[in-house]
Amino acid sequence: MSLPVAGDRAPLPIVLLVLVTVVLAFTTDQPLVLLALAVGALVLLRAAPGSPGRFVVVAAIISAVGLVLLTPLMSGQGDLILFTIPVPPPLNGEITAEELVAGATAAARVLATIALIAALFAWADPDRMLAGLSRVAPRSALVSALAARLVPTMRRDAQAISETARLRGVGLTTGSRLQRARAAAPLALPLVGSALERGLDAAEAMAARGYGEARRTRLPERRRDVGERIVLGISLILAATVAWAIAAGITGFTFYPVLGPVVTWQSVVLAAVALGGLVGAALALARTKGAPSDLGPPHSP
Repeated sequence: MSLPVAGDRAPLPIVLLVLVTVVLAFTTDQPLVLLALAVGALVLLRAAPGSPGRFVVVAAIISAVGLVLLTPLMSGQGDLILFTIPVPPPLNGEITAEELVAGATAAARVLATIALIAALFAWADPDRMLAGLSRVAPRSALVSALAARLVPTMRRDAQAISETARLRGVGLTTGSRLQRARAAAPLALPLVGSALERGLDAAEAMAARGYGEARRTRLPERRRDVGERIVLGISLILAATVAWAIAAGITGFTFYPVLGPVVTWQSVVLAAVALGGLVGAALALARTKGAPSDLGPPHSP
């Protein structure tokens, strides 16, 4: 069975999945649950077609490592001192176990959140996401759609302009960074002119198609495939579990002055449901093929 094309999935199941797990990430302090969310989010992102998110994962890991290193130096709390390092004030040189666990927990939250948002954009169809947003905020959706298409277009224009300049003898790849920057600075003017011209073309095309003159039309929604229905079911189960955990008050955790119990039956259940849900969603999406679109004339809502 062939894998789906990147970003061709119906947005509702994935948006609901990401929304529920992000809410859990920001409402719980349980280290075990946040670790499960981070691992599951990375699996969901890694399973997306096209091997997306390498830069995102690297940036998230750098941010997470920074939190692990800075939290003990900035906190100055905890009873179990592991070792002491010489640092200038106002930093704290007494590294405690509680500070390390708090830093690792915060790092897992950051890593999980970034990976979940990256997985959303890697799996979901961006046009369908903007179409859904247009029902609530049509002007914001229009600006987002135009911006999303302008950025790669400007990148291609910049490459074409730079290649033309190099053919004319402009040294864009030789010399120091300052020299290259000075040589490239005059190329900003034709790039801005090209962007403005494309903006005028887009405005004329929208006016020619009657944008804003009558009722808006929208593309017909295609049927959800098996994988998307499975993800929707997983999202509902996760939502019920998260609501139960918040209502029961089991999402909290004590870091200072001493650590609370990391492994409890509530944290194990919540972590297992979170990890199993994200991994199950990744497998369901990766092993099923997107349903064919019901292409037809757009109709009014």
